Amino acid sequence: MGEATPALAFKESTWDKAAANVQLLDDPSAKKRVQDQLQYMHRIPKAALASILSSWLYFGYAFKCLLDAQAAGLSGTPLKVAWLAYALHLGQAIPAGTPHLLALSAMGKARRQPLLRLNGQVTPSVDIFITYCGEELDVLMDTVRATIAIDYPPDSYRVIVLDDSVSGEVETELRKLKAGHGQIYYSTRGTKPKTHTKAGNLNHGLKYVSGLSGGASDLVAVLDVDMIPSPHWLRALVPHLLVDSKVALANPPQRQYNIPDGDPLGQSMDILFDVMEPSKNATNSAWCCGTGFVVRRDALDGIGGVPEESINEDILTSFFLKAAGWEIVYVHEDVQWGLVPASISTHLKQQKRTCAGIASTAAALLNPRAQTMTPEEKYGAIFPAFAIAISVAINMAAMIVLPLLLLSGAPLVAYPTSPQLRAMSVLFLIKFLAIFAYDYLATQAANFHLSLLGIVACWTIPFQFMTLARFALSIVTGGGVPLFTPSGLNVDVRAAKTVADRMKVALWDHGFIVHVAVIASLFSGVTASLVAAYRSGNPHDIWIELFTRAGWPPIFLAWFTSALDCWTPLSYSFNPPKAMARNTLMDRDPKTLLAYPNRQAKDPVRVRPSQTSAMIAISYCLGACGLAIYSL
Repeated sequence: MGEATPALAFKESTWDKAAANVQLLDDPSAKKRVQDQLQYMHRIPKAALASILSSWLYFGYAFKCLLDAQAAGLSGTPLKVAWLAYALHLGQAIPAGTPHLLALSAMGKARRQPLLRLNGQVTPSVDIFITYCGEELDVLMDTVRATIAIDYPPDSYRVIVLDDSVSGEVETELRKLKAGHGQIYYSTRGTKPKTHTKAGNLNHGLKYVSGLSGGASDLVAVLDVDMIPSPHWLRALVPHLLVDSKVALANPPQRQYNIPDGDPLGQSMDILFDVMEPSKNATNSAWCCGTGFVVRRDALDGIGGVPEESINEDILTSFFLKAAGWEIVYVHEDVQWGLVPASISTHLKQQKRTCAGIASTAAALLNPRAQTMTPEEKYGAIFPAFAIAISVAINMAAMIVLPLLLLSGAPLVAYPTSPQLRAMSVLFLIKFLAIFAYDYLATQAANFHLSLLGIVACWTIPFQFMTLARFALSIVTGGGVPLFTPSGLNVDVRAAKTVADRMKVALWDHGFIVHVAVIASLFSGVTASLVAAYRSGNPHDIWIELFTRAGWPPIFLAWFTSALDCWTPLSYSFNPPKAMARNTLMDRDPKTLLAYPNRQAKDPVRVRPSQTSAMIAISYCLGACGLAIYSL
């Protein structure tokens, strides 16, 4: 496309910063959201502290009981099983407590970016990059139309589609739009990359705009191909870079408008953007999350462009910017709406890519650009990768070890006296209630868009484990960081029409035979544990035997939630949710074809998952512990 003579004259990269009109957003509903979020940020760290302290108290006392039982003569298989059960529970608690530690770090630091607006026509220039790699053309064009329609001076921004698919069709469609909107540009690296290297595509864009009339802009903004920006997108983010010269990048949350009713796969990311990112922002450790952000061009140039050493270029960009002395802020305002993968296979691919990306980010710290990072910043980069690796390894081990523990038929908790079992039950109940309080507050902050107790959260563990194993093997053997193709947005879960075809696709093509095996082994183990309890002796003490085996609350939660997690992909595959045509979720202008997600698509109630399973687990733990405390 010809860019030598743009239809609209593009301003030079100079403007009167003192004349910029930045004001607080005067919106009662927005102010209420700010106040609500501040309340959550005050309460959640307190609940996190309670959960951490009560967990240490419980695990410390359980450890003492194990030692006392061993001193009292417990030995052989029962002792080994009790120690393994303790180690399993402790191991799963450590990664599960990572969000609690993050929330605790924000205690007393309820820092939140104010909601600002840049008013008037005095604005910095912005190059908006939309990355494309062969996704559906209509998805791209909806994003482009919404971007050129933003509320920003037309001579202050350019929209550049960076096409890594080398699609003549894309260029043709953009030519049609360019006739009425001269700020649209198209560029490609010329050859289709073998892998989805978004960082390389963005760096190509940085070079491309430097050669345009007027040169590079003051700022760079990035949108994923499916992310439809709100009209006020730039006016909401840009002022955060204007009011603080130390801020290099302003980052908004990602919202999705096509999540199926009830969110059966747990695709909502609201826990990240409504709880974890605000906590990180409170401690000045916010990250770039990949799309919708605005960054200073000089800051990006100062770190040598977008880092290409990691699949997660956004996180690595954050670390290098911080190492260069810049700050990153998280702006908690909904200004973009995108798509989640519409099939279970593409969702799984996305999860594996994210897992490997965070691991590759830690490996990229060996890059010379990372050597100026402080120890705290390097720790911030390594910790997420370490936490994910530990979590995946422990939960993968649990899928194997837990059925074996249950199959042993031995008691899964050791105690020399009944008063000690009663005390353990009290301490577990306190721990459980503290964790539930944290989960409830976090779920409430995230619009109840996640399941309590983390149910429907771990079914991807076997695939993440294989991804990390592949990553580690590639690094050790000198193969470098494994690369991934883009997840895509195609709907394929309903391609198999018959039950037999769906079974083949689910069990063999997707690998969910592993989940069938885990469910079968868990229920075999539970059955064996219950049978052993009934055969153990005095019928009057049978409930104690049941309680200390498969019914021991920590063990019950482990096998109950694990079975439900493993059932999730099977249920989805055999009975997938009703497909929602994307157009039914959009309000579209028939003349301009400009489209935005409609009220139904954004309805927070529509995607709330059922809490029935969580309520069953909570009721059991309360009832079982209450009975033990009362009876012993």
